[in-house]
Amino acid sequence: METETLETLHNIDIEEKPTHNIANLNIAIAGISISLFMMNLDTSIVSVGLPTMIKTLKTTFAAAQWFVLAYLLVLTALITAVGRLGDIVGKKKLYLAGIVIFTIASLLCGISNSATLFIVFRGLQGLGAALILALSMAIATELTPKKQLGKIMGILSTITALGIASGPTIGGILLSTFGWQSMFLVNVPFGIVAYGLGYKYILSPAIKKTISIDWVGIVLLAVTLSCYCIGMTMIEKSGFSNPLVLILLAITVVGLFSFIELEKRITHPLINVAIFKNRLISKNLLATVLVYTVIITTVILPPFYLSKAANYSLVQVGLIMSFGPLLTVALSIYAGKIADKYGAKNVMFYAVLTIAIGCFCMSTITPAQNITGYLWRIGIIALGLNFFKTPNNTVVMEVARPDQRGLLSGFLSLSRILGQITGTTVIGVIFAVLSGVSGTSKMGGSPQSITYGFDKVFLINAFIALFAALLIYPKFFKQNA
Repeated sequence: METETLETLHNIDIEEKPTHNIANLNIAIAGISISLFMMNLDTSIVSVGLPTMIKTLKTTFAAAQWFVLAYLLVLTALITAVGRLGDIVGKKKLYLAGIVIFTIASLLCGISNSATLFIVFRGLQGLGAALILALSMAIATELTPKKQLGKIMGILSTITALGIASGPTIGGILLSTFGWQSMFLVNVPFGIVAYGLGYKYILSPAIKKTISIDWVGIVLLAVTLSCYCIGMTMIEKSGFSNPLVLILLAITVVGLFSFIELEKRITHPLINVAIFKNRLISKNLLATVLVYTVIITTVILPPFYLSKAANYSLVQVGLIMSFGPLLTVALSIYAGKIADKYGAKNVMFYAVLTIAIGCFCMSTITPAQNITGYLWRIGIIALGLNFFKTPNNTVVMEVARPDQRGLLSGFLSLSRILGQITGTTVIGVIFAVLSGVSGTSKMGGSPQSITYGFDKVFLINAFIALFAALLIYPKFFKQNA
């Protein structure tokens, strides 16, 4: 039985980029931007309303954690599979379906009157988000001339950062003015506009020949990723000593090897594992996991340090924490232009080095330094992240074949999610041990021990970032791509 290889992956006959005039291209990108803004706004807006929702829906904090976890589980489990399905059945069709699902799920979340129903609808939102996130970059790549790709990726990265950064602010306004339901109902008009623009202005290459869908692979990969997600989440609460954690991680390992063996044997696999023989792709995806393992710690750890070691008020902590995302929003558009001018691979390498330098600097911070000492350090890290994200998308997407763009777009998103999950749990556990902060809700640990743990974690982060930079060193790319 002949299986697909990098050279013979031609079972899906796809026409190349459809022609777009500039006006229609801009409108299509605007529609994609609205869908990304809506989805990323929803990702960060939920945390603001959790205390109110717990009270209104008469549930517990433990149950409310599934308000976030249900969304994350479905998104993580399906994002790679739906990216590949887009390559097979048509990206535009599934992308628009994702907008419809996300919009309807948002409406249902907004009118839910029980925690159980809300969790179900959040899972449905995760399905819509997986379709949007996996296919938006792939569609943008198909629509955009190669010389403009860095610019468009910069715009989409800006919109993504803006959605995440504005979530807490918009959520707070909606929560205090209209109630928690409005935080989800606000997605409905965004979804309607995004669907209308996408339906009319996105031109999708015609798929001339269809192939069978690897449903067994889809289920096996979903179960494997779900076990990893749940297992890593449990580590944060109970450590590695919990037998269930070990079982889930063991299932993850067995499931991964089983999935790889399955994909090697079948004619039309969900994921053509030969794609990872391209070292540019495989090293870039691994570097993405490592970078986001580092970056998530700049979100979850600073509140501990700033409030418990540096003694800033909660309001001050919130304002300080907004500096990094706002800097990213301000600079994202320039990342694409600079990547186009100097080469995405070069810009990405120096960006990760910048992250490493920022982490080394952050590992020397003490409460005796004023707020400026924190801001310039986090600013260096945010600067590096900003100039990593856009070239990171560009490097992978511009080498992707038309029948691989959905798959690789999904892999890029999955790499970020896995890095965030890994950083939250593993690095979080290391910080807890070093600083004396016990568990997720206890705030033990002296200012000195919290500072010690914070500094050591960022020293570890610096070495992780250096390793990521070594992986994507441009000369290695030239030799091995």
